[in-house]
Amino acid sequence: MEKPTVEVEEEVSASTNSFWDVGNYRKVLERMDNGAKLCDDLHRMLQERSEIELKYAKSLKVWKKRWDELVDKGPDYGTTEKAWAASQTAAESIADIHAECRDKIVNEVMPQVVQWKKEHYHKSIMSWKETKTAEDGFERAQKPWEKRLGKVQRAKKSYHTTCRTAEVQNRAVADAERDPSVTTDQCKKLKAKADKLSRERQKAEDKYRERVQDITLYNETYKTDMTREFEKCQEFEGERLAFFKKIFLQSYTIMDMCSIEAFRKTFADCIATAERLSPDEDLSYYSKAQGTDMGMQWPVFEEFKEVDEMAKSQVATRRYDGSVERTMSTRTTTGQSPAASTGGIAPSFSQTNSHDNAVDPPDDFDSCEPPTSGEGVPVRALFDYDAQDDDELSFKAGDILTKTEDEDEQGWCRGRLGEKEGLFPANYCGAI
Repeated sequence: MEKPTVEVEEEVSASTNSFWDVGNYRKVLERMDNGAKLCDDLHRMLQERSEIELKYAKSLKVWKKRWDELVDKGPDYGTTEKAWAASQTAAESIADIHAECRDKIVNEVMPQVVQWKKEHYHKSIMSWKETKTAEDGFERAQKPWEKRLGKVQRAKKSYHTTCRTAEVQNRAVADAERDPSVTTDQCKKLKAKADKLSRERQKAEDKYRERVQDITLYNETYKTDMTREFEKCQEFEGERLAFFKKIFLQSYTIMDMCSIEAFRKTFADCIATAERLSPDEDLSYYSKAQGTDMGMQWPVFEEFKEVDEMAKSQVATRRYDGSVERTMSTRTTTGQSPAASTGGIAPSFSQTNSHDNAVDPPDDFDSCEPPTSGEGVPVRALFDYDAQDDDELSFKAGDILTKTEDEDEQGWCRGRLGEKEGLFPANYCGAI
């Protein structure tokens, strides 16, 4: 559809394609039909935008899940690891916001468009009833003026034709008077015909002026009637424009993420987490966990002891900083230590827990005899332990396990915790 490009001026000059010309009101009717199409277009635009919002929300959820796993299994640590996690937390929040945005568009905005069109446009056999009503009004207003215009045009044509014929006849008379071969009678006949055409021209001119005067007198009535019908169409179109303004404002407000407090807070939290990232703190943490600040049982001279007594002495050794250092041989299944699957930071099986998570071995530990078969015997976990393989048990200090098999050569026992059965380090538990 070609859009109007005429600049609006204080005085609109006459146009050969003016609204006032016969039939040109049909452009106004076309605008009314376009209003219904625009309602459909607006509904479709909102529908597509809501689908984009939903797809984006789902994509963020998938992205968050994948990166949660990568960060959880990754080698980063401390406050830097928290900065990684903040991105995934923000993604989940933003996904929820976009999903809510989609729901509002679908449930609050789009139904309004459907309802407005239903109330303002009613189907008839060939067109909208509103368009047909406007068309009938314009036809009634324009028909009397159109008839007068037809009379003016016919009178004009007759007058101009008569003028042209009279001019030709006058030139013939002039040529005859200069031509000696033309007789006097012939000149008289030519002059008589020229006089007759002159009278017909005057008569045609008078009629033409009469028709013009008649239509001129009717012009004001014509403009009044046409203006009345046009204003009805303007009012109808004004309602559509006002409704579209409302819908645009409502939808843009819904899609304006910066106006949503939860959205602003999400990124504020991300920035705050990034600002709390402390390289010095992370380096200090790593040094204590895997570096030069770790405790060490330096080799000293030891008198010979029985094997059982030496194993018991390794259960819990107090470090200088108050934590508990536990060391045992590594259980191997594929030639690698359990820690290898977590990034390979620790070359041997070694865990350090705070003093608060440790449970001192009971005084009668020496009197405990390990079971060899049957239902097993209960033992108490002395320290926290997180399973490194699927066939191991995870437990917290103070948990009660049932040991069903003796300690093997690598320092592992088999037992149960609840409904799950698996392996656990022998020197992490003590007899009850």
